Amino acid sequence: MSEKEFYKWLGGCLRDLRKLKNQTQEELCQEFHLARSSIANIERGGRVISAYNLYLLLEALNLPLETLFKNTISK
Repeated sequence: MSEKEFYKWLGGCLRDLRKLKNQTQEELCQEFHLARSSIANIERGGRVISAYNLYLLLEALNLPLETLFKNTISK
């Protein structure tokens, strides 16, 4: 998997988790303190997100970091 493919996959996982929590991008950006367009870019895989910001994003969704990995293993 290339780096571009990885971030597209990661963004899709984050989008799916956000939707499972019934949150809009607008609601999430209020918690995560990023513009909605930035969250949209992350979800599309067009923006690289650091490991720490990934942690903070999942925290804003009230999800532990492990949730991302559990989601991956079950697919």
